[in-house]
Amino acid sequence: MASLFAKLQYKNQETILLLNAPAEFQPYLTEIVEQAHIDNAPDGDKRYDFAIVFVKSGAEVAASSALASTHMNDDAVLWFAYPKKSSQKYQTDINRDHGWQPLGDLGYEPVRQVAIDADWSALRFRTASHIKSMTRGFAMSEEGKRRTKKS
Repeated sequence: MASLFAKLQYKNQETILLLNAPAEFQPYLTEIVEQAHIDNAPDGDKRYDFAIVFVKSGAEVAASSALASTHMNDDAVLWFAYPKKSSQKYQTDINRDHGWQPLGDLGYEPVRQVAIDADWSALRFRTASHIKSMTRGFAMSEEGKRRTKKS
């Protein structure tokens, strides 16, 4: 079985931005702790190639989405982890299909979903301009909406 960070498309980026991670996520970090430096908050003007942002509500998505445009490199691997509806530990008002429009407003589209554990899933977001083929019938970003109309 592939490791969690392999599923999250971690490719030996030197520094990872990890925001709001719950304590139960810490054991997963042993997989990469010797390969990467982990910042638990944005470091000044530093830009990242890999980030995981844990959010529990649409309000947290809105509050955290600005980092996508201010602290991420072009076409970085950007994941937002959120509680599953089936979680016994967390309540949420977001799911795979709803609650992500603040990222769409910044030009991002969801491209992949990964299960982290029994309580958390993660969605990867990319800017629509970096998505090779948009074959879906919906989009959140203006660029994505233009491209899905052409299909």
